[in-house]
Amino acid sequence: MTDLVVLMLTSMAMAWCADHVVWKRESVKKGHRMAVFSVVITVLMAGFAGLRTRCNDTGAYKHGYELITEGSLENIDINIGSNPLFNAINYWLKTNGVSTQNFLMFWAVVTVACYILFIHLYSSDYPLTIFLLFTTGCYTFVFAGIKQAAAIGIAALGTIFALKKKWLLFALCIVTASLIHPYALMYFAVPFMCFCPWKKNTYILLAAALCCGFLLRPFIGTIVNITTMIGEEYTVSSFTGDGVNIFRVLVCNVPLVLSWLYRKRLFANSTKEENLMINMTMLNGAIMFIGLFGTANYFGRLANYFLIFQSLSLPWMLKKIGGKDGKLLTALMVLGYIAYFYYANAINQPFDQDFARLSVREYLSLSGG
Repeated sequence: MTDLVVLMLTSMAMAWCADHVVWKRESVKKGHRMAVFSVVITVLMAGFAGLRTRCNDTGAYKHGYELITEGSLENIDINIGSNPLFNAINYWLKTNGVSTQNFLMFWAVVTVACYILFIHLYSSDYPLTIFLLFTTGCYTFVFAGIKQAAAIGIAALGTIFALKKKWLLFALCIVTASLIHPYALMYFAVPFMCFCPWKKNTYILLAAALCCGFLLRPFIGTIVNITTMIGEEYTVSSFTGDGVNIFRVLVCNVPLVLSWLYRKRLFANSTKEENLMINMTMLNGAIMFIGLFGTANYFGRLANYFLIFQSLSLPWMLKKIGGKDGKLLTALMVLGYIAYFYYANAINQPFDQDFARLSVREYLSLSGG
């Protein structure tokens, strides 16, 4: 876990430099400076993820990639639930001589680059956003669900186009992401989520989450039928295992509680971008709540599709709250998320027991050979 902490602190330092370092040349504007440091952050974070040899589902992905042969293209299922674009890209990589390690590196670069491009455009406190990207588990999810994480990154880029009302590009991004993993289709909700929080629509959303949670088990059959329609092979038992850890549910709903407590100050003149970040964060928390009544593996990963918004909404709220309250809440938040990060990676599922990676020298030697 030491390597992960060092990476987090280094990335935060680069993000701080992006916000504060002033270069001598006046022609180097802040936007250009942000871009340079964001590229450095991307290289660091994508490189670390791409160097892994073992972590969570990495072994299964590596095995699947190694089984690809020249004739595999004919067997690619074009059903959306079978991840046809993901499989086609992997076929292209394998048949062009890309090694298994570089397969991991390719998807790490694609995913992290999308993440960083998205957050650096909308973050109100870049170092704090990077901190939350690590401590909420948004970044380490890249190590676990390669398909899901890549789909999230591309769908996040689609959100940029939605906020600019470039609907064709938005739709193209979401469709592309859904061909990597179908749950990205949920991002078609983005155009409808720019409403001002804590008005009628928010209460409808929360009421729907409560109903879905308490009525989940009676409607399991219907949910299985819906997932079957998009090509996912789930059974009733897939949704009825151990529920999401209550600690995770509480953490994911911290922004919801904070936004309610300071709603008058936060949303008196909020922009559509700010509204969207809060509403999508609430959606993440709502799905986690439903997961209390379902299975952690399914609903936890489903909620992860919107986890990246938490890294943007919390810094914005704390900055707008400001004053003594803002400083106190920021300190409490940092301490709380450090505790959550430690619990998730040192107690609940020890990171070091599941993770292994190559050194940069080993990777270069492997690539050169």
